[in-house]
Amino acid sequence: MLRSLSVKNYALIRNLQLSLDSGLLIITGETGAGKSILLGALGLVLGERAESNVVEGQENKCVVEGVFDISAYGLESFFNENELDYESPCILRREISIQGKSRAFINDTPVSLAQLKELGENLIDIHSQHETLSLKDRRYQVQLLDTFAGNEGILGKYREALHQEKALRMQLNELIRQEAEWRAEYDYNSFLLHELKEANLKSGEEAELEEQQRLLEHASEIVKTAFEGAESLRNGEDAAYAKLKDLENALRQQSANDPRFVSLFERVKSLGIEMDDIASELEKIADTTVSDNARLEQITERIDMLFTLQKKHRLDSSEALLAKQFELEDKTAKVDSIEEEKVSLQKRCDEAAKALEDQIAILRKARNEALPRLLKKLKELLAEAGMPHAQVEMRITPLEQAGEDGPDQVNMYFSSNPGALMQPLNKVASGGELSRVMLCFKSILAASKSLPTLIFDEIDTGISGEVAAKVGRMMKTMAKGHQVISITHLPQIAGFGDLHYQVYKTIEKGSTQTFMKHLSKEERIQELARMLSGDRLSDSALANARELLAQ
Repeated sequence: MLRSLSVKNYALIRNLQLSLDSGLLIITGETGAGKSILLGALGLVLGERAESNVVEGQENKCVVEGVFDISAYGLESFFNENELDYESPCILRREISIQGKSRAFINDTPVSLAQLKELGENLIDIHSQHETLSLKDRRYQVQLLDTFAGNEGILGKYREALHQEKALRMQLNELIRQEAEWRAEYDYNSFLLHELKEANLKSGEEAELEEQQRLLEHASEIVKTAFEGAESLRNGEDAAYAKLKDLENALRQQSANDPRFVSLFERVKSLGIEMDDIASELEKIADTTVSDNARLEQITERIDMLFTLQKKHRLDSSEALLAKQFELEDKTAKVDSIEEEKVSLQKRCDEAAKALEDQIAILRKARNEALPRLLKKLKELLAEAGMPHAQVEMRITPLEQAGEDGPDQVNMYFSSNPGALMQPLNKVASGGELSRVMLCFKSILAASKSLPTLIFDEIDTGISGEVAAKVGRMMKTMAKGHQVISITHLPQIAGFGDLHYQVYKTIEKGSTQTFMKHLSKEERIQELARMLSGDRLSDSALANARELLAQ
């Protein structure tokens, strides 16, 4: 329920503060006073897109804020899914800068326009002449029937069964597609797999082979370098090791005469040990390095084979080839086991289809049982709304394929005159008739569930007199336990309001502004009299206005 509305700097509205309550709230005003502007401002806080000129000529940004009591709507899941704090009352705010930049907030938390709109659709239902177009929509008609029947739980189970059956059917179709694809590639994949298995691939083998290849290709150079190095250090005619040993002996002898030679002797001694060790390592390299052309040829062939396989599979390493081998093993193995998997999945699909058929039967039964009750109530309300001869039928017919709203569609047929052939509602009902049919539906739904705030925007166009009074009485009944706002130009409807607001505009110093005020009892009488007779308030008009309120 809308508790309050604040509008600042929107079109002709500079500063508007409204406090609202439950019951039937009436909004009246002369043509052009700004009732549509008020609805436009409310639309902003409900997530509608802003017109580019809403803040033209304003000195400050436009701010629209609505405070809602949401405790009866079961919206906790929306707040959880969108990671918002659930609070009641809940504050929705929309800000539009002078440059046209828009920001939206729920309880002071920034949100997207889509989130604001999703929540807004659960808080306010604006119904106008244009909105009756939805009544012509077959999906809307079946939703009306389900809401009246209280089929939310049944629909939930049906949709769960539908999604399960669709998901399994998609899995089965994908498996069949994969089977055809895999079987078409089976021979080729088997050949590739055999080729990779024959290669006896090993992780890291490529780097090891390349290292061995380098050693064998340069074996003679390695032996020559190692041998000559060892000779120059230890075994040659002018070997460095022998000269170093002579220096070591000389330094040892002089150490007794000059202490400065002690450290030098130790360092030269260490050099001798290191040089001897280096010479030994070089001799070992020279002795163990073997030139093997046959082995070199084998390694080269192996490396060439690996590179050929990599190029063939568009890969760059032995590890990638191993991964390809495992992939091919998986594909060929699946072809061998896919029939068993397909039989199992087909069984699950059949079970899901049976479960869906069971839910379809339950949903159809609930709809068929509720339909006569809905039509009976609808006819009663149409009579109250001044259409006593109207005939309405709702026929349930199967769809070729079950959808989110069930396996059937609902077609509404209508006739406003006795003996006239009943035809589809969207072909024969006038705008005024559609409005009253929609009003009757809303009245029925209001009695069966907690509806959001209902706003009726001049849906009384085309009616007057006693019919208008009947429509007003129906709105009054709907407003028991609900908040119903009616923007009307008919005094017969306005007289039923629990609260009455007037929209008016003033022109001062060339500036036009729209205002809205709550009318006292005496002000209501004058407003009703104006609606009855125009600006000249005659005694008879005032008397009629008092009589309307007395009803």
